[in-house]
Amino acid sequence: MLYNKSMKTIDTTVNISMKYPVSEKKLSEIIKSGKTDNKYLAHIFALFTDVPAPDLLAFIKKYDISLPAIKKYYFKHVKKFYPNAELENVFTFK
Repeated sequence: MLYNKSMKTIDTTVNISMKYPVSEKKLSEIIKSGKTDNKYLAHIFALFTDVPAPDLLAFIKKYDISLPAIKKYYFKHVKKFYPNAELENVFTFK
């Protein structure tokens, strides 16, 4: 099951070297709010830079995050620090 594998990949990737783990649900709530949370800033950056694009798309589908919302969040909070050309290409095709 690619979908289940994707979710495991996200959880492992964003929490791998973090002192305080964050749940996928919490990440989705942060993104939906449109704001950053300094406690989880490194997790957010990992989500947008280290998680493969197909897995990120599975994540936004699972948590009912619209593509425009994830795109807006990326360009507002992430790109200036950690640009991700692969993800930006996905945004142009969706």
